[in-house]
Amino acid sequence: MRVRFTILALLLAAAPIGNASAAVFLDQPSDAEATAAYRAIPAVAQGNSQSQHGTATIKSCKAATGEPGVVCLTSVKKTPAASAEVVTIHFARGPDSAWVATLE
Repeated sequence: MRVRFTILALLLAAAPIGNASAAVFLDQPSDAEATAAYRAIPAVAQGNSQSQHGTATIKSCKAATGEPGVVCLTSVKKTPAASAEVVTIHFARGPDSAWVATLE
């Protein structure tokens, strides 16, 4: 256990705050998790009968300011044939550890 802690401490010390290498340690959703969370947004689910076909692909994320989670630039396609649009989405872990999304 002590070896794991030492390695983690060294890795964290080597990653300067604000540097792109620090993003490696940022807890962010996978594309599949982002898609599931995006599809569950009430405005998305109610506004589009084809919302089950929408996809979300993470472009980049940063830690959310003043609240838990991350804010991500996300490429969203409402249907497989639709062109993608870049949307800012806030992702945070819900009580069951699943990702919950909110449009910014």
